[in-house]
Amino acid sequence: MPQASASSHKRPRKLWWLIGFVLFALFTLLQMPAAWVIEKYAPESSYVQHVSGNLWQGSVIWQLPLTTTLLTGSANWTWQPWQLFLGKIGADVNISTGQTRLNGQVKVGRHSWQIADMSGKIAPETLASVVDWQLPNTPIQVNAVSLQRQSGSDAKVAGFTQADGQLTWVGGEVGYPNGGKVFYITMPAMRAQLTTEQKNNKNLLHVNLLNNQDKRLGDLYLDGDNMLDVSLTQRLLENMPEYKGQAPQDTPVVSVRQPLLSGSLLSDSGAR
Repeated sequence: MPQASASSHKRPRKLWWLIGFVLFALFTLLQMPAAWVIEKYAPESSYVQHVSGNLWQGSVIWQLPLTTTLLTGSANWTWQPWQLFLGKIGADVNISTGQTRLNGQVKVGRHSWQIADMSGKIAPETLASVVDWQLPNTPIQVNAVSLQRQSGSDAKVAGFTQADGQLTWVGGEVGYPNGGKVFYITMPAMRAQLTTEQKNNKNLLHVNLLNNQDKRLGDLYLDGDNMLDVSLTQRLLENMPEYKGQAPQDTPVVSVRQPLLSGSLLSDSGAR
């Protein structure tokens, strides 16, 4: 009897069997081809062209239809398993298109998505594919940008709930079309500081445009419906030779509201 009792204590307990089964199931899940998952859950997605690898590590060729052209690039990811303990699916991602390079973390929850510590640069040719402007050959630097967007029917909860980081641009001469004519403005070196703000019971992404002396150039507001509000100050418009307005430099003199990525801002703007 004592020998039988001792041998029973050496047998694996049910808890260890359960842990082993969970680890085996998780390992099997992570080895699933990423292409099969995309085909199952997004079979008609026009944004994905080619997927390789598995859920743990893989890559994808993507395309984004814009107003004037088709933006194509690639992305690769490495899964972050510890995000499961926070109720999210997270991965380290690297995104590239042309000379544009971005790397950071993407986290997706049940009712939210989050970008964390995204850094890199957005090349001028990428910017030119978004708007039909003549842009200087200078990239936008992305510095530790973090965003969190919540979904839901409650306007007080939905929208952008967290934002940090900044974008920097050395500026240069910009030519934008309006009414068959190209107007020019010399954009100064600027910094775009990202924060969140609540207006009209909506959680908005606020992009505060500042020059090198921390003087206000304008404000951008993006809501949960992808509507963009743009406000430009007298200080910025003074860099446009055709502009003859007179106002204190911090006064917003141009305002426009439009869907995100719908084309030129200044060409559709209305002066106050």
